[in-house]
Amino acid sequence: MMLGELPERDGRPFAIAADPEECRRVAERLELVALGRLAFGGRLEHGPRAGVLILRGRLEADATQRCVVTLEPVVAHLDVEIERYFVLGPEVEVDEILVSPDDEEPEPLDGTCLDLGEIAVEELALALDPYPRAADADAQLEAQRAAIQGGAGTDAARSAFAALAALRDQGKGT
Repeated sequence: MMLGELPERDGRPFAIAADPEECRRVAERLELVALGRLAFGGRLEHGPRAGVLILRGRLEADATQRCVVTLEPVVAHLDVEIERYFVLGPEVEVDEILVSPDDEEPEPLDGTCLDLGEIAVEELALALDPYPRAADADAQLEAQRAAIQGGAGTDAARSAFAALAALRDQGKGT
C-alpha cells in the first residue's frame, strides 16, 4: 500500500487474499503441510501523532501443521484481530520514555510503501500453534511409555533416547 496516497481523515481500507501459488510458497516458508486460505483485511489510518500510522484488521487462514508427537496433519482455522503501529522515517527521540506492557512500540518505516502481504505472513507465523498436537497424541505417547516400561525396566529403557529408538524401530516394522 502506497503511504503517500493515504487520506488524512479516514484512512484507507484494504483486503488481500493469497492465491494458491502464494499459499504454497507461504506454507513452504513457514514449514506447514498446507495453507488452504490466507486472507487479510482492515484499515490503515493516521495515528494521534504526526508520522504515526495504525493498521487494524483481521487475518483469516486455514493451515495444516504436523503434530509434534505423531507427525500427523493437524488442521487449524485461524481468525485473528491485528493492530500494529508504524512510524514514518527515523524514530522520534523523546526525553522521557514511558514503558507499558500494553503499549505497542511503533515499527519504523523506511520508504513510502507498506507490504501488507509480508505483514499477513508475519501475523500468521505468530498465530500458529508452536506445538500442534493431534487429537490422539496423548494416547499414543502413553502407549509408547507403557511399551517402554514393560520392556527391560531399567532406567536406560525409560530414557528419552529409548523412546526415540522404539519409535524408530516401530517405523521399520520391528
